[in-house]
Formats: sequence, structure tokens, C-alpha cells
Amino acid sequence: MNPVPYPGSVVSLRSAVWKVLGTSTLKRGFREIHCRGLSGLVRDKEARFVWDLENGARVLDPAAVRLVPDVSSGLIDTKLHLEAAFRNTPTTTRTPLTLGRAAIDDLPFQHLPVERTLAQDRVRLLIADDVGLGKTLEAGLITSELALRGRADRILVVTTRAMLTQFQKEFWTRFSIPLSRLDSAAIRRMRNRIPAHYNVFDQFDRSIVSIDTLKRDAQIRDAIKHSYWDLIIIDEAHNAAARKAAAGSNSQRAELAQLLSRRTDSLLLLTATPHDGSQESFASLIEMLDPTRVPDPTRLHRSDIEDLVIRRFRSDKNVAADIGQQVPKRQLVRRNFPLSPEEEIAYQSIAELHLDLDEQSTRGRAIDLFRTTLAKAIFSSPAACLETLERRIRGIENGTARGTEEDRDRLRDLSDQVAAIDTGAFRKYQDLLKMLRDLRWTGKAPRDRIVIFSERIATVSWLAERLQADLDLSEGQVARVDGGSVEADVRTQEVIDAFGQEKSPIRILIASDMASEGLNLHFQCHRLIHFDLPWSLLRFQQRNGRIDRYGQDRPPLITYFVGESTHPKVRQMWVLEKLVEKDEAAQSGVGDPAVFLGKGDADEEEAVVAEAVSAGIGADAFDAQMNARADEAKTQMSLDDEFAALFGDYAAPAETKADGDTATEGAPPRLFPDTFSYAAAMIGRLSRAEERAFPSAPDISLGDRTIRIAIPDDMRARDGFGYASEGAVDGRFMPEEAVGAGDRVELTDQAQVINRAIDHAKMQERSWPTVQYLWDGHPILEWFADRASTFFPEHSAPVAPLSALSKGEVAVVMHGAIPNANGAPVVDRWAVVIQRADGDIRIEEVPDFIARVRLAQDTPGRPVEDLGPAQAAIETAVDRFQTHLRGLGRERAALIQQDLDAVLTRLGELERRFQAQLTLDLGEAAESTEGLSALEKRRLTIRRAKEKKIEDLFKDWTEWFERTRLMVDDPNPYVDVKAVFVG
Repeated sequence: MNPVPYPGSVVSLRSAVWKVLGTSTLKRGFREIHCRGLSGLVRDKEARFVWDLENGARVLDPAAVRLVPDVSSGLIDTKLHLEAAFRNTPTTTRTPLTLGRAAIDDLPFQHLPVERTLAQDRVRLLIADDVGLGKTLEAGLITSELALRGRADRILVVTTRAMLTQFQKEFWTRFSIPLSRLDSAAIRRMRNRIPAHYNVFDQFDRSIVSIDTLKRDAQIRDAIKHSYWDLIIIDEAHNAAARKAAAGSNSQRAELAQLLSRRTDSLLLLTATPHDGSQESFASLIEMLDPTRVPDPTRLHRSDIEDLVIRRFRSDKNVAADIGQQVPKRQLVRRNFPLSPEEEIAYQSIAELHLDLDEQSTRGRAIDLFRTTLAKAIFSSPAACLETLERRIRGIENGTARGTEEDRDRLRDLSDQVAAIDTGAFRKYQDLLKMLRDLRWTGKAPRDRIVIFSERIATVSWLAERLQADLDLSEGQVARVDGGSVEADVRTQEVIDAFGQEKSPIRILIASDMASEGLNLHFQCHRLIHFDLPWSLLRFQQRNGRIDRYGQDRPPLITYFVGESTHPKVRQMWVLEKLVEKDEAAQSGVGDPAVFLGKGDADEEEAVVAEAVSAGIGADAFDAQMNARADEAKTQMSLDDEFAALFGDYAAPAETKADGDTATEGAPPRLFPDTFSYAAAMIGRLSRAEERAFPSAPDISLGDRTIRIAIPDDMRARDGFGYASEGAVDGRFMPEEAVGAGDRVELTDQAQVINRAIDHAKMQERSWPTVQYLWDGHPILEWFADRASTFFPEHSAPVAPLSALSKGEVAVVMHGAIPNANGAPVVDRWAVVIQRADGDIRIEEVPDFIARVRLAQDTPGRPVEDLGPAQAAIETAVDRFQTHLRGLGRERAALIQQDLDAVLTRLGELERRFQAQLTLDLGEAAESTEGLSALEKRRLTIRRAKEKKIEDLFKDWTEWFERTRLMVDDPNPYVDVKAVFVG
């Protein structure tokens, strides 16, 4: 019987070479192997085979490698072959490899998430940094680090529909990570191409999709259940958290996020508002990351979760030191305006309005009173208030809304008063026009654009129509984003993209709060106007963060309006400007602004503000309430671990792992000084006529370090099933939008050039720069590896002479790894096994060998006349290297066991806390049901079900750690002979 291969082995099967990732036993004793292709058409494809039924399948003997003399000039083929192997081998080091190297400014405070990630075995992290501090960039650094370790081959990003293009573009331009954008148009296009039973997510490994698309598309949700990713990133993750004020759509998102959290090894959650002020809300996010940390969702202890959360505020001294010189200080402008007589009448009527339907309300909250709804509406605009009134009047008349006939008559009278507020009497709008005229703003300057926020879509519509007419602007100069249309995800992306383009005609963007989260609106804009102040401090900060964020090159100018009334009751309602003062206090050093209202959720904050508005307590009393909450929070944070879990920062440095790097396991070796030099040499080699790699000759400029190539045919999509159209560039390598005119690509390793190209793209018709960042993470390196594998035949290695070696000396460059049960390397080793003519054998580090024999320099070649000594040395070298690997494995095993014991001890302690909490909730478990009442039997049934759920939870997590941390016990770990040099 053909012995089943161990994970990590390389097998020849069905005329292709595969690496074994894992094995399992099927019914009737058949053995199944899970493989990833290493060659030709199957490269990087995963498949499963029943080993016992595969005729001719065999484990490749590393010592049986065939030697092929390298006759290339300067041994360039061997050098490129080795460099491709070095770069295509995932590293196991926990030392960061990307910091200071990505196409972003190197800010030390952004290093912490990377360090925390690399300290974790199973990456699970909530990044809850303040608005505008670069959570997307931190996620990009983490993704790059995981990709270099082979731990992010399959990636899914879930974000809001407005953020799809922006997130995709940031990941590509800054980190060279291609994501296929699955907006509604792309999914519709794919469904026209692929068979109905195909899993959409099988068509590409790295994709980005909106959470609302996932939520409303049953076929997509089903595809998730049958897919698995290495890394999932959920952006604006608070939209998927349990929220007291939310239901329906939000609960669907929460269920979807919980499903996603179980379909990935690594999980990143990004949000500036990680909870609604409640333990349960925060706990729902922690449960997505690691459900073993939450025995009781109503009592979340900071000490249980500190390694899972990173949360810093702008007032943090390290953050302030890093961005203080980079982000201009913003200016807040308060515009006071007197209400018109018509407005005074309507405002006073609302302040004094009493409705039967409010008396009948069962909710008992000011935010749920219709009088409060009308106050919010009139604070926005007469158009919004009139729409609200007319909708309620119609509802009362046709019986679909609460309210008596008396209510209807009162609302009709009020409607007449609001309708009397024409454009001239709408003083806030008139003050906006006056402000723009005083600024001499004409809309001609392409970099002097304005963002206007309003909570109400009716106000957005009214403003879009009036501003165009009153400012004499063309239709294309005023745009709106409100999420109201069926194709909102596509249209929103187009408008947001255009607003950041210098050549776009858009000068005013009027947005509802759907655009207040995450979006970059600062590229051509430094003016933001709150046409109506939100009733939430968090929402106020989210809006401001669209232009007051890292990357803004001018002082942000933020304007808001405060109406002045002659009526005491109206003045007492006007408390919103106090939220602006608290935002300033938070910027100055308070930290989490949620302490002022005691909530971490915009809707819950609105309810608190509504109480103050409805009760008419006045601005001073409202201010005193918020100060008292903040003082109480400060005291509680110093005394209460549970309170600190919610409102404190999380900035502790990562702990060093017990089984961290050994002296022999750092970054993979290099022959070329940098990625550009390697790419230039590889493209030069592939430019030979016989390679037929490029449709036209590449242009390599060593002076300005740029490479220009036409897209090779084998980088194009081969079918119509995937995201890219047939014949376009394959989405594995880059987004289609990143390719320049004539299907040409420009590559550079100069980060400052990339930054200039990104800025320049904002002045062009296209917003995607045609220059791409060439660094270790660029997917073209995968293409290089594919091409380098053809330089020498399959299961062969180059042999070449080196004058620096002694006569009769043979040096075998080898790579070996001892994997876990999933086939991922736990021990990873590059080395050179050197056999002297006298039979002495030693192992040398690859960088030392490269330096000693000057392999990275010009290397003259000569024919190897006799392959016999080199071929004979291989078997001995393989045996010696396998022995060396087993020794490293034994050393590492002790450290791993120590670390694993600590993990399993912690899991055991947490499981006991779960069981103790279960006893507190449901009492001790009865031995049998005899003598129990029906209620007691039901309680026992519930208890047993929960016991089983707890048991399964901890079993799953324990098995994951054991499966990924422990090495397979292969007596002959697979090693790969990469090159042989002779003296």
C-alpha cells in the first residue's frame, strides 16, 4: 500500500506537483489528502484527492532531484530562480517586515496594531482608534504582514456601500493588495456569467463587499456558509454590534457578522465607536473575536480582553506627538442668526404643542414623542418639518398612524405655519448664502469645495435644488449623497470618487449621515457645514472626521448655525451648541467623548439629547449634566474594571511570545539588494525574445527607479467567470482600474513617487494612479515566481560552479519546514549544506554563504564538466538537513508546548467561569428529571443545551490551537533542494 504522505510533503499526482496541506480518514478507511498546486495550471489551486485511488501518485524524494547545469551569463537564471524561491516562501518570524516600508507616512503609533497582531497565534483584533487616525492603513499593514507569512491568501473585506471604492483603492495604492469590488453591478454581471450552483467567492481569493449586499442577498449569504477565509476585515464594525436602540436591519447585520467570524482564521474589526455605552454591545464585538472571553455579556472585564482591543484617542500623547505636525488645527465657526417672525410662530407652536398621540405613547421616551420628531425636523428645515407633518396627517386620515382627529387639526394648523416659512423667511438658509457671499465663494476654484451635512433627506433635496439656483451653479456642480436610490452603492461611490477629483465639476456635496462614516472627503475640500447640528456628539465627530483627518493639508473650517429666539420656551429647547463645546473638550484631552452623554451609540445619544430638548431644561443645565457625567466617568474608570473596559483607552504594548524567533528564523534571505533590483533583473531576463513574455519591450529606468511594462498575456483573465472581464488583467494581480492606457503598468519602489501619483490622479479624469508601488507585497512577485519555475525543468535544481569554493567542495542550498496539521510551517529554515572534498559536512546560514562566495556580485560562469560529485552529495546533504530540521523541531516543540500549556490553562479557567456563570443563571444541574416539576424540567433542558454549547465552544478553540501550534511527527520532513554550487 502506498503510504499516505505527511502534511508538508510534495507529491506527484495527475501529471502535476502538489504540496500536501492536510490529511484525513474517510469511510472504509480511505485516506484523503488536501493539496495546493505547485506547478503549471494547478499552481495555487486547492484540491482534495483520495490517495488510495490515485494510480501513479507518489511522494517525491527530495534527494532524487535532477541537476541541470546553468549556462546563463553570470548565472542569472540560478540567481533569479533562488531569489524567487526566497521571496515566495512564507516566513514564520514574528518580527514586523512592513513598518516604515509601505507607501504611507511612518507613524509610530500605527505600529502597535502590527506588533499586537504578530504576537497573537490566532489573529483577532478590534481596532477602535479615534475618527481620522488611519484604521484602514493599520489594517493594510496587518494584512501585508499576514500575506508575507502565507496567512492572508484568501481575504474578505466587509464595509459600508459608500466605502467600497475608497477602501479598495487604499489597499491597492498603499499596500499593493488587490481586492475585487463586489458592488451590486459586479454581482449582477457575475451572475450573468457563472452557473447558478457556483460559489461566488470561489471565483477570486480577495474581495470587498458591502454588508448591506451580504444582508439582502440570500445567495451570497449561502455562499458564505460554504466558504472559508484566512482573513476577514469588518469595517465600521459597530454596524454589526448588538445595539439597544437597533432592531431589524441591524440585528441581521449582527447575525451575519457572527457567521463571518466563524468562517475565518484571522479577524479584524474596525470602528471608532465600539459600543453603545453598554457592556452587552461591546461584548457582542468581543464575542465575534473570541467567544471564550465572555462568560457574561453583562459584565465585561478589561483584564479579559486587553490583548484583543486597541483604542487610542487624538488626545493620547503618543498619537498627538505623531500627528500633531501633520494635521492642521481645525477652526470651528459658530453662526448666530435671528429667527424670522414666521419661524418664531412655528417654533413656539412646536415648543407648546400637546398631542393626544404623545400621551398615548407606550415608549415613555422623549425621542419617541412626535413633538420631539417635529422639533428635530424644524431644526433641520421647514421642508423636512412639512414632510413629517404631511406624512403624519395622511396616516391619521387613512388609519395607518396614531393620532386623534384633534391631533390632525392641530397638525394641520402647524403645517400652515411651517408652510408660511418661505425661502426668504428661512433665516438659517439666508445666513448660509450670506456667509458664502462674504467669503466671495463662487465655485470656480477646484480645490475650494464644500461639504454640507444634514440629517434629513428632505433637507438634502431642498438644499440641492435651492443652492444650485441661488448660487447660479450648473447641475453638475451640486451633488448629493443620501443612500435613497436602489443603485445607491454604485452611485454613491461614483459621487464620492468624483468629489475628490480636481477636474470634477462638483463644488458642493450635500450629504445625509450615511456619508458621515469613514469616507475621505478632504482631498479637494477643507470646508464643512453642519446645516443642522446632529443630536449626537458621536455623529458630530464622525461628520467632522470627513475633512478633519490625517492627510488634510489645510486647516479644516467647520461651520454650524445657532438660531436666536425671543421666546423663552424656544430658547430653552436650543441646547445643541453645547455638544460642540464637548467635542472641543474631547479634542483637548478628555479622551472618549462618549462619557459626556454616557452612551457610545449615536441613536442612544440622540435619546439623551431629546430629553433635554423636550424638557426645555436650557443650555446651561444640559452642560452641567454632561460635565457631571464626565466627572463620574473619570472616577469610575480609576475604580471600576468593567467601566474602564468601556470608556478607557487600550494602548498596552504587545507581549512577546514564548516561542518567538530563534536565531535561525528571521526574514527570508535575499540575493538582490531590494525588490526593484530583483524586478528589473527578472524583467530583463523575461524580455528575451524566446520567452515571449511581453507584447512589447519593457522600459526599465534605473535612474528614476521605474519599470514600464505592457500586461503579459499570462496575467490576463482566462474566462468570464471571475470579477474581471475576459482578456482584462486578472484580478489576482491588480484591479482593472489600476492599469494605464494601452494596458501598460508603471512600477516604482519610491513611496514619495506613489504619494505624488495619488495626488496627481486626483487632478485627472481617473482617480486611480497608474503608478504602482513595487515592494515585497506586490502580486507581480507571484508572477515572477511562476515564470522562474520554468527556468529549469520540474523536480530539478540548477548546478553551477563558484570560484570561491574549494576544489571538490559542494554547497547545496536547501529549504525545509516542519508544518502543522494544516500544512502551514511551524519551523521554517533556509540553509546551505556544505560538503568538503575530505567528506567534512557543515551547515552555513544562507546570508553568510552569499556574502562569503560573493554570489550577489558579478559571477562568472563556466561549464560543470562532471555532475557526478554534485549528484552524489545531494543524498547526504538532504539526510543531514532533515536531521538538522528534526533537531530544530525538538527545540521548538518544547517552547510550543510551554506556550500551548499556558493557552490551554487559560481556556480551562475561562471554561470554569462559563460553567460557574451557568450555575448562577440556572442553578445546579439535577442528576435526573425524577420528581421535577415541568418548569424545573424545562430549566434543566435549557441548562444541558447550554452546557453542550459551552463544551463545543471550548473544544473548537482547543482543537484550533492544537492543530495550528503542534507540528506533524514526520520522521523525514520534506526538504527542497533549490540550487547546488561546486568548487
